Amino acid sequence: MKNKALCFISVFLIQINWLFGQGFIRSELPTALNVPWEITYGSDGFLWISELGGKVSRVDPTTGSKTVVYTAPDYFSGSPLEQYPFCHMPNIGFGTLGLALHPDFNIPATSYIYYVYSYNSGTIPSPATKFKIVRLTWSAATNSVIANVDLVTLLPDGYDHYGGRLIAVKQNTSNYLYFTIGDNGISEDNSPTCYNPPSLNPNNYTQDTGYKTGKIHRFNMDGTIPADNPVTGNSLFTRGHRNPQGLIFNAGQNILYDVEHGDRTDDEINVLQSGKNYGWKFVRGYHADNNYPGEANYVSSYTLNPNITGDGLKEALYSWCATPQPTTSVFGDWCTVAPSDGIFYNSNGIQGWANSLLVVTLKDGISTDMEMYRFKLNPDGISLAPSTSLSPNPQKYFSADQTLNGRLRDITFSPDGKTIYLINNGGTNADKITVYTYDPNASLTYNTDEAENIKIFPSPADNALNISSKKEIEKIKVYNMLGSVLMEEKGNVSSINTSNLGSGIYFISILTKTGYEKSLKFIKN
Repeated sequence: MKNKALCFISVFLIQINWLFGQGFIRSELPTALNVPWEITYGSDGFLWISELGGKVSRVDPTTGSKTVVYTAPDYFSGSPLEQYPFCHMPNIGFGTLGLALHPDFNIPATSYIYYVYSYNSGTIPSPATKFKIVRLTWSAATNSVIANVDLVTLLPDGYDHYGGRLIAVKQNTSNYLYFTIGDNGISEDNSPTCYNPPSLNPNNYTQDTGYKTGKIHRFNMDGTIPADNPVTGNSLFTRGHRNPQGLIFNAGQNILYDVEHGDRTDDEINVLQSGKNYGWKFVRGYHADNNYPGEANYVSSYTLNPNITGDGLKEALYSWCATPQPTTSVFGDWCTVAPSDGIFYNSNGIQGWANSLLVVTLKDGISTDMEMYRFKLNPDGISLAPSTSLSPNPQKYFSADQTLNGRLRDITFSPDGKTIYLINNGGTNADKITVYTYDPNASLTYNTDEAENIKIFPSPADNALNISSKKEIEKIKVYNMLGSVLMEEKGNVSSINTSNLGSGIYFISILTKTGYEKSLKFIKN
């Protein structure tokens, strides 16, 4: 591309996010990435990114110029010898996961980068892929890594639900590293024959203090265990987590949140408190909805563990799709959004956004999009502001661009709060950095009754299905019951030809130019 140094990609793509008066300019940095996991805006004015292969990269947010500053010499992507021999025979987990900068990164004595990657803790004939947390020393004088040291090794690995998010925070006068580890198990609801007997599934041990899986861990910055952790000599900070892929820190109020995947229902945002139990796999989402068999009984009969300081069940701050678990095995049908990570936004750069959690998602389903959610918090930081018809909470952004943006893995923003940076890995034609710059002059009013003004008819349909919408349509997709896309048309579609569809039940997803998307079911004769 010409003139990369002149900012972004040669032509700006203007995208107005009509939701509640927020306007943005969309662009992409010309930065080639390889399966990025973490992006953070460093206090040095650069974007720091972890990439596949044990790589740490530093990116100029103005030009997109990237420098790989470190590649792990012992990075290991698993071995065929570790492949699971049952059900769908998954490979062992591997990758480059979380990355964090020391809270005092600009001070030479603490100019540290922390990140996580897979390595072989065994031998070539007897491999044992694990994860480790490594500390790199950064020299601002030479713009290079000048030392590396392993802080925490032998972090568990499995065949699914790795967690993997890392955050470095200053709490009062102490600094800590927090790291998330999922339950490492395969869902028995999706793959009931993977473990025989079912008790062998690692997800049975998320409550057990003797296992690191299904936990959020707290370390000192040198990798040692803080003396005031809930269990003496144990890195456990909280337990009962399924697949916690996100960590968020509210520095002003010293509050830590996690973001995690549910199983078909109940993706969660949690307020993390030392020693607390977040319920998986016995409690999913809110405590009072009893949307999982045995959940109400587990909550009502919970007994505190005397060996865990601060123990107690802790309810989710927010649960997506707090409904009974669907019986369908079709991934696209589940209303889980697959939240990946988030960030606390407390800037005045975007009007009305201060004291919010920004969370990005991975899933393009029948009723879900790869997009960003904004959760407005109450002043206490541990509850959500009221949701109204004119100002719903949460609010959703950038869904109209999901075919461009892909699976949103992480998010950060500029020091002035006016520019949002997103990274994706998968779901589009490139792993990249997408940029949204706030433009208040582009603000428009959202039509709150739009959801009630999209209709399809007739159903059952014969050779045509008509679409009625008060707003101009951007595109439509038609899916079968297995979630496969059978038809996609762009433009202001008013009718689709259904003559080639066999008899049965189908779903149509209708996206308007305002960014609103509605999914409807129809029957074909």
